[in-house]
Amino acid sequence: MPPSGLQEEDLPVLNPRESTPLYLGLRELIRDKIAAGKYPPDQAIPSERELCRAYGVSRITVRQAIAGLIHEGLLYRRPGKGTYAAPRKVSQGLSRFVRFAQTVEQIGLQPATRILFAGSATPDPEAAAVLGLGPEGSCARLELLGLGDGRPLVIYDSFFAPEAGEAMLRAAGFRERSGRPFSTYDLWEETPGLQPVRVQQTLEALCAAGAAAKALAVKRGQALLRVISVFEDRRGRPLEFRRALYRGDLYKFQVVRHLAG
Repeated sequence: MPPSGLQEEDLPVLNPRESTPLYLGLRELIRDKIAAGKYPPDQAIPSERELCRAYGVSRITVRQAIAGLIHEGLLYRRPGKGTYAAPRKVSQGLSRFVRFAQTVEQIGLQPATRILFAGSATPDPEAAAVLGLGPEGSCARLELLGLGDGRPLVIYDSFFAPEAGEAMLRAAGFRERSGRPFSTYDLWEETPGLQPVRVQQTLEALCAAGAAAKALAVKRGQALLRVISVFEDRRGRPLEFRRALYRGDLYKFQVVRHLAG
């Protein structure tokens, strides 16, 4: 009988005579099981002892395989409890914009959006400078919380040019009442004549703190990724200044870059 938590079909043979190190072979087997859903997110995988018995390998081999998968972000340890499959990360490319709902649905979660704030506000100096507002000026502000299966994933905090603000707030209210998940990217479809055609973005890492940590349900100091986006129209006029805070444990970004020469 296989050890607890393992089925007969889970036990392919690791051949010690192959040139590939055993720990790499075991790492690949566990990776495949995670991808196939046999080890669901936040579920414990078999213990080191069970894996040793199941595959006929040493404890060192098992530990090397697990350490590699932890480094990849596919597993994580709970001290005194065991090793668990990590939650799947939302993978988002940077070469083109993808809808919030689409990126979340790709990993099997149910997307939702909650409005945290919608109204008039005084923008901070950076947002005001981008939008061309004076030091005492105000504009429409929209703060959204994006969720997957009810779990906070991202905060979108946007300030809008005066000609766009009222329409964007109305569109956001309508979307929330209809129960459809969205980010501001979706709302621009509902503002005829104010379509952005280009987005400038900067990315930086930071630590969670204050209200952001509370809204995203993470501990103070946990890694976040901040993406600042400036949406511009065909004439290069800024229509939206947006800061997005993504949970570093649940999001990853991908980009393809061409080499010079």
